[in-house]
Amino acid sequence: MATSRESRGADRRPPPRLQVLITGVVLGAAWGTVMWIIAEVAGRDSGVRGWAYVALTTAMIGGGVAAAFGAVGAKRRGERLGPRIFGRRRDRG
Repeated sequence: MATSRESRGADRRPPPRLQVLITGVVLGAAWGTVMWIIAEVAGRDSGVRGWAYVALTTAMIGGGVAAAFGAVGAKRRGERLGPRIFGRRRDRG
C-alpha cells in the first residue's frame, strides 16, 4: 500500500517549463509587433524586414526572461536546475 507521500508524488506532474518558455517567446514577438507598428506610424519605413528583426529580437528577449523567471521559480520549489553528470548526486554523503 502506498503512503500518502508516495501517492502525492505520483499524482504530481512536472511544471510546464516549455509552455512557460513558449509563452515568453510569443509575448515577446507580440510586443515587438506593437513596437514596429508604433515605429511605422511615427514615420519609420522599415517594411517586413524591419518587422521580422524587431519581432524576432524581442521574442528572443522574451524567451530569455521567461527562462530566467522559470529557473527562479524552480529553484524556489527545490527542483534541481543543473544536469546530472555521470549519474552522481551531490546530496549523498
